[in-house]
Amino acid sequence: MRTVATVFGLLLALVGFGWFLQGINVLPGSFMTGQIQWAVYGGIAFVIGLVLMIRFGTRRTILNALAVILLLMGTIWFFQGINVLPGSFMTGQIRWAIYGGIADLIGLMLLLMNRRKSTTP
Repeated sequence: MRTVATVFGLLLALVGFGWFLQGINVLPGSFMTGQIQWAVYGGIAFVIGLVLMIRFGTRRTILNALAVILLLMGTIWFFQGINVLPGSFMTGQIRWAIYGGIADLIGLMLLLMNRRKSTTP
């Protein structure tokens, strides 16, 4: 239950942050851009996500969840960038393959840095 609540909190915080940035017109290209109610909804979602992460999460769980999300997003962006996964504005644009590779590397580094140290008897 702790892990589910922590992952949900992380996702909620990330989505809320995106909504907030779109609502204040920092991230253009969406129906939410420039509409203040999305900034409010995003702020509320971000705060609720942070509360869930702080209440139920541990440092290790939060970092592992973030690493898995980065790996998933990075892999999707990479395959869209190299034109393997069609159907998006990212398809066939090498820039997104580079962004995906960077996200994958960061996610992999987080997983490797966060693994448990073995205890010797």
